[in-house]
Amino acid sequence: MKQLILLFILDAVLAFYGGLWSASAFASSSVTLTTEELAFIQAHPIITLGTGDAWEPYVIVGDDGQISGYDFDIISKIQNLTGLEFRLLPGDWRLRQDQAQRREIDGLSTGAIHPERHVYLNFSDPYIRLNKFVLVTKGNPLNIRSRADLDGRTIAIHRGNLSDEKVAQGFPRSHIMLLDSVDAVIEAVSTGQADATFDNGAMLYRANRIGSPYLQFALSINESLDLVFGVRNDWPEAISIINKGLRAITETERQRIQARWFLAPLTNSEAANYQPLSLSTEESDFLNRIDPIRLCLDPNWMPFESLTLDAHPQGIFIDFVAILMQRLGSNTQLIYTANWNESLATIRAGRCDMILGAAITPERSEYLNFTRPLLSEPLVVTIRTDNTFNGDLHHYSDQTFMMVSGHAAIELLRRQYPAMRIIEASDIATALRAVAAGNAFGYIDLMPTIAWTAQHENILNIKIAGNLSERYDLAIGVRKELPLLLSSLSKAVVSLRPEEIKTVHDRWTSVRYEQTVDYRWLWPYFSGGILLLLTMLFWNHRLTRFNEALRNANARIVLLTITDELTGLFNRRYFHEIMPREWRRALREQRPLHLLLIDIDYFKLYNDGYGHPAGDVVLQRVGALLREHTRRGGDFAFRVGGEEFAVLLTEINHSNALKFAEELRIATEQLAIPHTGNAVAPVITLSLGLLCVPANAFDHANAIPLSWESVYHRADDLLYQAKNEGRNRVIVGDWQPPALETSI
Repeated sequence: MKQLILLFILDAVLAFYGGLWSASAFASSSVTLTTEELAFIQAHPIITLGTGDAWEPYVIVGDDGQISGYDFDIISKIQNLTGLEFRLLPGDWRLRQDQAQRREIDGLSTGAIHPERHVYLNFSDPYIRLNKFVLVTKGNPLNIRSRADLDGRTIAIHRGNLSDEKVAQGFPRSHIMLLDSVDAVIEAVSTGQADATFDNGAMLYRANRIGSPYLQFALSINESLDLVFGVRNDWPEAISIINKGLRAITETERQRIQARWFLAPLTNSEAANYQPLSLSTEESDFLNRIDPIRLCLDPNWMPFESLTLDAHPQGIFIDFVAILMQRLGSNTQLIYTANWNESLATIRAGRCDMILGAAITPERSEYLNFTRPLLSEPLVVTIRTDNTFNGDLHHYSDQTFMMVSGHAAIELLRRQYPAMRIIEASDIATALRAVAAGNAFGYIDLMPTIAWTAQHENILNIKIAGNLSERYDLAIGVRKELPLLLSSLSKAVVSLRPEEIKTVHDRWTSVRYEQTVDYRWLWPYFSGGILLLLTMLFWNHRLTRFNEALRNANARIVLLTITDELTGLFNRRYFHEIMPREWRRALREQRPLHLLLIDIDYFKLYNDGYGHPAGDVVLQRVGALLREHTRRGGDFAFRVGGEEFAVLLTEINHSNALKFAEELRIATEQLAIPHTGNAVAPVITLSLGLLCVPANAFDHANAIPLSWESVYHRADDLLYQAKNEGRNRVIVGDWQPPALETSI
């Protein structure tokens, strides 16, 4: 329910959005820069723009520090079109404004044009126009319906938000409460300390993201807000380049970005009354051309979706699609696949237009856009009835878990629990039978799927042992090349009322309870015992929740202690924990081991020339490459020093390790990060030393099993050899243990 309200309000906020981006403004897809502008890019290759850290979905800061959101996508397009690179620096908004004024950073994003800022900033053309409205506590207990209803009321606003502070001047009879953060404003209105606040969509989005769904739309105040990019006013070329980039974004690309972060515009009355959709002319024409829409699904994932024995689709998402297609006036054509992996491959190859019941992941976002989630389900662990599970996967690194191949949570869990052993099964029934037979400790999936399969496959000796913190947000995925299909489907999804979603869900997951005997006559005899039991259960429930919160907090603390804050990779401390563990395992199991030490070439020279903020960006981009290339369960990537990295490969052979190192070197060079101060290497490159320890290194009786530190030093020698021989290369060495010395 909270997500429906949020998305409808975001639609209403963006009602003015379409008029701002005229077709003529985005007719071109190429940018011609002047000599002065090209010289400016050469002199200032990276522009750092400050922004707030709680203005979602315009700027979203992930748990790993990665930035996404509407502003990020627009800036990325400008960067690709013009060659001028940007870095978004989120944080306290007042601090970012002060830094821009002192020119410690180059400008501001997600800001508005104010005379006070003209003193130190020039402004771009608007890149989005928003409508201001009033948020109140859920249920609107004070019945605030007009501006006059705010007389005598307390309005909380974010201190330093000049736009809201100026809007507040139009409410002279209200008490204005200035607070230091967006989250503090959300809390004040949610708890009744304040009666209302102003918003343009970001605060309501943020409230639902942080688990505080206690705000709702009250009224529009007919105040619009143009968001612009501001850059220091002694750099006029920067604004000229940005404006050229904005004008060069095509209408199709604009719609794609809009569809990713916002649903298509609805009016305020539609948002308030949950009215069905109305399609634009473009959307209607597109649906007529594409009809029927090609559909992929998981053929074996009940109750969400599957195929019957006679190849007819069934399940929760099939019922959803039937309703959506009725409202769109469209038809679907099912593209048959053997399994979920094949369905993903089919839509990625362009042979399918949309895919059902897809969990939203960064990997899939590379080729799919998503509607808002229709369902959100927690992952649960299923074990044998004679086993126990304490809720923390960290304690079960010596156990084997089953999951169905291709499901999104596999890589997520492997990253969060590196020591976890996961075996991929072809289908759910096979995995559950393995658990029931004792061949695996547990199976991880969604509760409705497990319950359905266990019941229909008659698998009895298993139980659901507990929820994990990870969830599946299940949505409809649409190929990125079809933004009009996404916007049409998004409108149809929003038109689904909560009662409709619940009816469909319950139709496939409900359980019937029957009371066959009336035990009320026993109540006088057991009332005291029941009260005592309820009291014990209540306190046990509270204690369980407290312990769970404590475990989660400890897990977060552990994660922070082993993660490098800047790059999101494992840190040096964790390297010293993992390396000896994997070295001992290699000795014990006679497994190959590959250690790759990496150094960014001429990094000190880059820092001296471009500054440490630009150097941090380079470290982050190299770190992102390492994360992208180390996705197998046996790969570990670390930042072990300033510009030094290490990769430990435990599950691949010699040739694949060589291929991995060379691909990483080439990928870094292809980032084309300018390093104009270095005549030897005009772009950022890597030097790499790869030490290969073969599986049979210790077969000989006279072998000396050196310590892991000795292996590390040997890899370090290879790295320095790569640097001494000219850098931007991989030097490989095969380590063989020396023979024991003998005395005569």
